Amino acid sequence: MDKIKKIQQKMSNLDYIFLINTNIKDPNMLYCTSINLEYSFLVIPKNKSPLFFVSPLEYQRAKRDCKIKQVKIYKNPLKEIHEIIGDNKTIGINSEYVSISTYKKLRKHLKCNFKPVEKIFSDIRVKKTKEEIRHIKKAASITDKIFKKLCKKLKENRTKFKTEKDLSNYIELLAKQYNTELSFETIVASGKNAALPHYFPKKTKICKGFCVIDFGIKYKNYVSDMTRTIFFGVPAKKDIINYEKVKSSNANAIKKLNVGIKCRNIDKISRKYIDYPHGVGHGIGIEVHENPKLNIKSKDIIQENMCFTIEPGLYVPNKFGIRIEDDICMTKKGPEVLTKSSKNLICFHL
Repeated sequence: MDKIKKIQQKMSNLDYIFLINTNIKDPNMLYCTSINLEYSFLVIPKNKSPLFFVSPLEYQRAKRDCKIKQVKIYKNPLKEIHEIIGDNKTIGINSEYVSISTYKKLRKHLKCNFKPVEKIFSDIRVKKTKEEIRHIKKAASITDKIFKKLCKKLKENRTKFKTEKDLSNYIELLAKQYNTELSFETIVASGKNAALPHYFPKKTKICKGFCVIDFGIKYKNYVSDMTRTIFFGVPAKKDIINYEKVKSSNANAIKKLNVGIKCRNIDKISRKYIDYPHGVGHGIGIEVHENPKLNIKSKDIIQENMCFTIEPGLYVPNKFGIRIEDDICMTKKGPEVLTKSSKNLICFHL
């Protein structure tokens, strides 16, 4: 069943769903159309084919790349959409991506009732199609290849990489060589900077100790998100012990994954020997962070064809940080780990 039909099946209390891209882009627009155009409008009726309204500048691109068959050029979009929809209809909008000014315009031009549709989309997007899973697997595979090349280059020419920024720039270069783009800004955090989970690389000299490398690739609009922690210099016994704690936490959480388990229970399992200031994981798809939520407060339950991360960490402020993150696809038989990069502690000359 295609995406639009799945959406229409959940429109029992709606006449239409109306998705809007302004300079604020709704990821659900990308999900439905496979194209991410500014100032475009998607009208999904309950029982008819959807209509995609675009500017004259984007018409040819939309006709070529969009999965919606009926593409129309607009002059005055809200007026033209009103002529199709009429008055006194119930319209679903994604309120998270509609600004106050846009909402006022909707109220002015469309004399209708508006209802939020965030849950409709989150419920559908949380379980991936075969095509979506293929794209996520490909993104994960490219991520693995980039990490392998990075490690090889560090072994061969350590002096090439003096700063955190040198490492992140090289990852970006490799992504371009694979004709892909990064799914988010790469994290490279050396030494005490690794204790900051969402640190961004600077021209800070790489120092002795752990270095967290967190990056992902976007392939055909679908993303990967992997973290590996490497070590510069020779690790002490306590460093190895701390690393193994995180590695075991990652392995234990993955081992306990099965269809029907509560996400919060996976989070709890991962904290048996360590604790950390974020959830054990999150969904991935067209966004880097989407449902399911894998944290202690989550009400989500693991289902077949969900794709998500498992990423426990250990952070000691002003000293060090360690994180190991894998991408997972849940199957009937159990979890499939999509990121294949080694989780053994890899060490490099300082």
